[in-house]
Amino acid sequence: MLIKAILIGILATMCGNVFSEYLVWIFRNPLVEGTLVGLILGDVKTGAIIGGTIQLIYMGQITVGGISSFDKCYAGVMATAVTMLANQTPEVGVTLAVTLGTLGLLASNAIMTVNVIFVHMADKYVESGETKKIWVYNWLLPNLFCILVYGLPAFFIVMYGASAFESFMNAMPAFVSNALNTVGAVLPALGIGMMLKAVYKKRFVAFVIIGFVLCAYLNLDIIACTLIGLAAALLYWSLGIDKLTEGDAA
Repeated sequence: MLIKAILIGILATMCGNVFSEYLVWIFRNPLVEGTLVGLILGDVKTGAIIGGTIQLIYMGQITVGGISSFDKCYAGVMATAVTMLANQTPEVGVTLAVTLGTLGLLASNAIMTVNVIFVHMADKYVESGETKKIWVYNWLLPNLFCILVYGLPAFFIVMYGASAFESFMNAMPAFVSNALNTVGAVLPALGIGMMLKAVYKKRFVAFVIIGFVLCAYLNLDIIACTLIGLAAALLYWSLGIDKLTEGDAA
């Protein structure tokens, strides 16, 4: 377990590091984070399912002015790890992700605040011409601080938090567990609703209805529905329907 905890700590540091955002930005999504956590813990399928379920909550989430409503690392990495190690359902994982994701805002805000201090420290060396010391404040200290607020919490959560959470869930009354599962099942729908609100256009409602019929009544799997949606989008584009409806009200 020690090796797994260390690996998840490293993963959390990578996902939470602002410097890695431009290099491995795809890691900063719960679906990918959950899959990688599953790979480390030896169950990729479960990790991907939990991560994908968490991803649905935040599909419509928009970052405004650099301020987010949750922290992807805490929600994607730590919540998935605890859920898997505590043998809980993806629905419980979603509920946990909301809590940890909100808690993680403290970490992300701390990162942005402290990094500003490091930058001003580096400015002093720039002014004095001591360029060899700049890397300490522009790279070394920010990364060490990231380990402190992301890597270490992930390590300790995996080492000690999962067993405590499992004991807590096992001691919980059945009606509370059922409530958590119910809330966890509803939250992804909320995320999808937020996304639809952001991209809603009246002329696209027909495609939404078609997609619902394909899934709910014809029982097609997600790959088949995706391919049909892709074909409809290509047809829509190739026929120039978007130009014909340019003047329509949104």
